[in-house]
Amino acid sequence: MTASLAEAAVGVLSASDPADKARRAHGMAGAWHSGELTEIGSADLPMRPARPQRPELRNPRDMPRRSKGGTRTGRIALLHALAHIELNAIDLACDIIARFADADLPYGFHDDWVAVADEEARHFELLCERLAAHDARYGDLVAHDGLWQAAEQTAGNLLARLAVVPLILEARGLDVSPAMIANLRSAGDTASADVLEIIYRDEI
Repeated sequence: MTASLAEAAVGVLSASDPADKARRAHGMAGAWHSGELTEIGSADLPMRPARPQRPELRNPRDMPRRSKGGTRTGRIALLHALAHIELNAIDLACDIIARFADADLPYGFHDDWVAVADEEARHFELLCERLAAHDARYGDLVAHDGLWQAAEQTAGNLLARLAVVPLILEARGLDVSPAMIANLRSAGDTASADVLEIIYRDEI
């Protein structure tokens, strides 16, 4: 049991195995919301979260073009890209908790970001289930490092982090989600479309 919320968040950031990272996010949220964990505290945290050996991370401009999901290969690529975004989102929520723990923020701020980390972990698990249904898994394809590059660039400024990461980069997903859901339904992959509907509603 960690002594503070910041330490629990660093525990999530330090997990290299994606499934373990998601479990730790759930555990942090459960401890915080149940009252087992009450102190925000502080902790030394890495500039970058721990990552598995796969997927290979590339610059966004070096990523292959992705189809709209009409083929099995295209659906796997779409689900993999979304799973990667959700894994990053777990770490982004935990990073903002730990990195700005000494910023004298209200408890409500931490409540919200703990809930976000928990939710993003659930999204990651749902997408991994859909990948498995297509005989694929997270790590099979390359992925981009754009979200974490933005996190590094805003590490010293809370308002910049809030503006750039959730309000711009993550919000772009809301803009394209309806079309992705429609494409998956047109392709007959209603189970994946249903998962994206859940994520879409949660992100709003």
